[in-house]
Amino acid sequence: MKNLCRRLIVFFLIFLFASCALKPGIKEARYSNEGQVFVYLSSSQEPSTDITFVISGMSFMNREGIWLDVPMKSRTVNSIELSRNQIKLREFYLPEGKYKTIKLIVTEASLKRDNKKHSLALPHADDNQLLYGELLLDIDFNVFYRESLCLFVDWDINRSIIDKYLFQPGLFAKPQGLEIKNILAYISNEGSNCVTVIDRQEDSVVGTIAVGEAPRGITASSDGTRIYVANSGSNTISVIDTSVNRVSATIDNLGYSPEELALSWDDNTLFVTNPRSNNVSVIDCASNMAIGRINVGEKPIDIVADTKRRKIYVSNYYSLSISVVDMAARVVEDTINLSSNPKYLALCDDRLYVGNESVNDIYLINIPSYSIDTLNIGSRLERLVCGLTNRVYAGNIAFDEISFLHTGLDMITKNIAVGSSPAGMDVDAMRRKLYVSNKSSEDVSVIDIKIERVIKTIQVGKKPCDIVLVAE
Repeated sequence: MKNLCRRLIVFFLIFLFASCALKPGIKEARYSNEGQVFVYLSSSQEPSTDITFVISGMSFMNREGIWLDVPMKSRTVNSIELSRNQIKLREFYLPEGKYKTIKLIVTEASLKRDNKKHSLALPHADDNQLLYGELLLDIDFNVFYRESLCLFVDWDINRSIIDKYLFQPGLFAKPQGLEIKNILAYISNEGSNCVTVIDRQEDSVVGTIAVGEAPRGITASSDGTRIYVANSGSNTISVIDTSVNRVSATIDNLGYSPEELALSWDDNTLFVTNPRSNNVSVIDCASNMAIGRINVGEKPIDIVADTKRRKIYVSNYYSLSISVVDMAARVVEDTINLSSNPKYLALCDDRLYVGNESVNDIYLINIPSYSIDTLNIGSRLERLVCGLTNRVYAGNIAFDEISFLHTGLDMITKNIAVGSSPAGMDVDAMRRKLYVSNKSSEDVSVIDIKIERVIKTIQVGKKPCDIVLVAE
């Protein structure tokens, strides 16, 4: 009897734990030979009709005719909101192999006309569609083990209604191209283990690239041919060849949890902070091998290169200091002591701007004297990036804003609301745009610097961390 009671208690606890574990979100289907897939829906049209429909399911048919279902929350799509825009329908995994068909399940559709909502009939069953509301899209794509790709579905909004009441949307699907051109931005997605590629001319996603675990810092060579990604979860650096947008090399033998990166003046040496090892890894870019380590302070987080003076500056969070490292000698030649925890850095002209999370101040370190000024800006700014003339842009995580700091006046002139938990930033000076990756809302805000407002939001992977723009 006692054994029976114990078994019942154990069974109940297991059931309770499993139930609680599945409640917060959708249970992801995972496979031993899986690849990662993103599905994006977009429309390049100016819609003549206001149509809304709900997608509640998605499946994929492989070359053997077997359907694989992808669990998803219902997504409401509106033609006006989608016009010249792009939304991420789902991020998931499929077994390695060849696929030929996408099935979307539409559960309701409506048309708004003269301020009245009219229900639309769902697609009828026929030889190609098994049930009401099922839409089949032809597409040929391959899923590769431990690789990532995007599938793009374009909606022909103005050819979606037949006989005035039947919803029959014109949807066309295509896979990510092997060669991604135009002017690009790269975003590391810490929660998706991949890098999202954005076309900066259209401000839309054009592809994804699988990297290591929990990618954070990201930087690019000056000629834009190589992207380096710090994989904090796998203790590696992924090297992306931008001519084919694939990982061409993986660098290991680093410290623990690599965080941020900086390149030397000649692009020959890469420096990487290792917060859990209290050092900076030195990597030879020709051989893609770690050739040394530089001991700095406790928990080094950010790093910036001073190519003019051939030095690097490293923020040591627990040591409350900045290490000044000679690039050529690869030794710490000076230490700048602060009174609070430094996090992220921006070197703008002859000033090093230091953000922190413990006080409402930014440190302004004058180079090369290393004298320190303090600017109180009324909020805790962490991420910093140099902007256009007399501007530094700073991420305010507490208020989900980007602050515009005027360096001549030493004051905040504008606060712009972005997504949740702004993290990485980079500036497109030619097009006068600031790109901000928002970690909690899983998107990138595009700010027009001239008119000082967000002009577009781009949905990316989970926990987007950092961003880099490729030089033109």
